[in-house]
Amino acid sequence: MDKDFSTPVTSAGTRRRRRRLAVLVAVVVLVAGGAGWWAVRHFAEAATHCAGVDSASGTGYELLRGPDGECLGWTVDLDHAFGTTDAAAADVVHRIVEANREVAKSKNYVRLAVMMPMKADDSSKLDGASLRHALQGALTAQRAVNHGPRHGDQALGVQLVLANIGVDQQSWAPVVARLGALKSGEHPLVAVTGLGVSVPETRAAADKLYDDWGIPSMGAVLSADDMTTRSTAPDSRAPGLFKTSPSNHDYAKALEAEFARLGLGSGFLVRDRNDDNFVKSLGNAFIDVFGGFDLRRRQVSFTGSTTDTDQTANLFTPAVDAISREKPAVVLYAGRDADLPTFVRRLGSRTRERSDPNLVLATGMTGLIVLDQPDPTGKLLSAADLAEAGVTLLAASSTDVAAWEQGVRRPSGYPEFRALFTGEFGFPVTDMLDGYAVMHYDAVAVTAEAARKSYSETNRLPSPQDVRNNLYSFGENPPLIGASGSYRWVEEPRNDAWPVGKIVPILTYPRGAPQQDDYRTDCHLLRNPDNLDDYESLPCYPK
Repeated sequence: MDKDFSTPVTSAGTRRRRRRLAVLVAVVVLVAGGAGWWAVRHFAEAATHCAGVDSASGTGYELLRGPDGECLGWTVDLDHAFGTTDAAAADVVHRIVEANREVAKSKNYVRLAVMMPMKADDSSKLDGASLRHALQGALTAQRAVNHGPRHGDQALGVQLVLANIGVDQQSWAPVVARLGALKSGEHPLVAVTGLGVSVPETRAAADKLYDDWGIPSMGAVLSADDMTTRSTAPDSRAPGLFKTSPSNHDYAKALEAEFARLGLGSGFLVRDRNDDNFVKSLGNAFIDVFGGFDLRRRQVSFTGSTTDTDQTANLFTPAVDAISREKPAVVLYAGRDADLPTFVRRLGSRTRERSDPNLVLATGMTGLIVLDQPDPTGKLLSAADLAEAGVTLLAASSTDVAAWEQGVRRPSGYPEFRALFTGEFGFPVTDMLDGYAVMHYDAVAVTAEAARKSYSETNRLPSPQDVRNNLYSFGENPPLIGASGSYRWVEEPRNDAWPVGKIVPILTYPRGAPQQDDYRTDCHLLRNPDNLDDYESLPCYPK
């Protein structure tokens, strides 16, 4: 994926500018006397403002400067894209703000937040393209909700609060505090969607929102099994963090069914050693599900590139050597998609006979992109890379846009999304392929539908607790229909709020015939969500 981002302001650079500013202020004080005090106050206030914004807060926005100078906070009707240099992403922000202003003309409306990083850097777990696609999906959902017939009572409008929690979500705390304050008022914030990716900051933010303000969250692409507000502590809370994505356990179970169909009987695990909830959970899910592969013994680690440590990334030689020696039928990859192209290319150097079949490489992710032509930048995977490496790639996924575009197992809610995405807004089909637009569309649309369910029954604005309760109530009725399929959530005390009945497609490259039946998720939870090293996934309904 391409990286559309500007280089963040460094702490050192920020300190140098502040020192120069202090010198300038001192000169002004000496020369201008009393007028200098006005300058001191003026410059001090300006240092807290985001570029291009005259004030840190106003009607419909509240912004602040982060530790490294990044613009954080939230906006509803200030056309401000938090300093991104991605013109396409800034245009999507503009369109969301325009839609919010239109909604404000109605009497009754509530707010949903779309909270995530708004730009990326070289080590980000979310790249610039994925962030842009996420915003596109949220905009498309806003249009479907406010102007379409399928998502509840049209008498209740929905505004989107865009909330930037910083690169890799490091600055979530002050932003969440400001979002919590939006719970009260004439047009309350009733839920938070998006939430970025599966890192500790995500779970901490969801905990804070639910513990302090009772605001539920809806993760769009979260899949690490410990992304839950449930705890093993004595004061364990009811779930407040819902997900539209399958979990990593679901990805592993879907691959298990596909391996059985293909007759794959031996495996080897290659996993990212970084302290990253997604890669750690995916690796542990593979070990848990594929007990017959003995993956605790048959595994090798590498250091992924999506980290700010000083370790050398993508040293795959030990993994390739082990695969050459062990010759497994399948290699399970527990890493970020940013490192997958490098790994595939390195697999081309493994020891193999000319007559050996392709090595099957399997993983789990939101969406997989394999280009028809080689990527000049080397950042994206191509069909030529797979062919040269002698690799067949299987990915358990939350979306399969390429197949759906061909009419293969297309979910019933996908055409509505596609018509708005490519027709109403003119976004290219290629912007849907990584799954981020589809999943953020679902997160916003289904949460808005839960809010409207309450409004249609009571004729009053829903509370955050009403939204949470109504997300569960879909389990007692026909399921929600999203662009990625239909699903529901089951209200059980021991429950991590993963979607039930969600399809998990298996993407195959080179493209082949789809599996006989899509795997569908069931209700499950971690025995100990507070410790990923103590991984064991259990059904919600013990036998």
